[in-house]
Amino acid sequence: MARKGENIYKRKDGRWEGRYRIPQVLGTKTSYRSVYGHSYREVREKLILRKQALMQPSGKKTQLPPMLTLGDAAGLWLEENRVKWKESTYATYRSITEKHILPLWGTQPACIFLTEKQLSFPEHPKKKEKGKKYSGTYQHQIHVIAGQIFRFLDKKYQCGIPQCPPPPAPVKNKTITPPEGDRLRKLEACLLNRAKDKDPTSIGILLSGCCGLRIGELCALQWENINWEQGTIRIRGTMQRIRTFQQEKSGTKVIVTGPKSRSSNREIPLPAYLLEFLKGLKGTKEGYVLSGKKKEYLEPRTLQYRFKKILEQLEIPYFNFHMLRHIFATNCISRGFDMKTLSELLGHSNIATTMRIYVHSDMERKKQLMAGYRLAS
Repeated sequence: MARKGENIYKRKDGRWEGRYRIPQVLGTKTSYRSVYGHSYREVREKLILRKQALMQPSGKKTQLPPMLTLGDAAGLWLEENRVKWKESTYATYRSITEKHILPLWGTQPACIFLTEKQLSFPEHPKKKEKGKKYSGTYQHQIHVIAGQIFRFLDKKYQCGIPQCPPPPAPVKNKTITPPEGDRLRKLEACLLNRAKDKDPTSIGILLSGCCGLRIGELCALQWENINWEQGTIRIRGTMQRIRTFQQEKSGTKVIVTGPKSRSSNREIPLPAYLLEFLKGLKGTKEGYVLSGKKKEYLEPRTLQYRFKKILEQLEIPYFNFHMLRHIFATNCISRGFDMKTLSELLGHSNIATTMRIYVHSDMERKKQLMAGYRLAS
């Protein structure tokens, strides 16, 4: 059976076969040719070369061939940019392409979009409710990916870019509300008690809550990233589980890459008590600060699960691990941190991001500021 959006099959004799269309004069019957190989990847690479040869018979850029589908174009875009992107970026783009772009328009000729005024969204193919369409967030993602594909085609084949209206803005998420202060104090007391017993999970949660670490940054933290003399930690990587694209079936794997952005490479001073907890935990250990039972590292989803179990044990309503980062930012502002310092601690490239996403004002803070306020003050 062929993969979604592709015409590549595994034959009964064990070989892989890929079929591609030969551009014909409009109105005539479509013809196909085949390439063969010992692996899926070999056949896919051969198909890309054959399609490129058909589109560039003279070695120069040409107008977009009428039989080139948007699925073919998406495949070329992904393969040619794969070496330029992070592995996680490629996995994200390919997943969105296969999940949304190919089912919607994968078999349609790419050239027809050059004359369309907008990308139309039919009913969601996987929604049972009749008339159910893609959400605003998904439409935004699809517009962005489709735009990148056409910019790639225009740069390569000088075909122009569809005159589409700006993509719809993604639906705003619900306002993030941090847990109440008494619940946070209850959580902190529990974590401190467990940290005294050298519990790595509790020490890790305290690190995120008191230093603003992302969960991937925490899981990727190694002992060599701690400067014991200066009392600081250096953020140099992030851990995440991404999708893999193997020959016969897709899977996932854990990778450690550079941080989210250049600004995420940063050095954070540690509170003295956290530094002492880390010294007690280290001993003669090397490698990752947080290690698993069977692996040398503790991956993010396992840490999320352990965090959820602690909240359940304390009878605290669940909140996402990333909320600890929001709590850190809000607490820093209430303690008088300047925005430049906070932005650097969080690893943001600009202060606006910090203000827009991470700084929340709770009712307790509002009461403090409003207490004794007068019109003439």
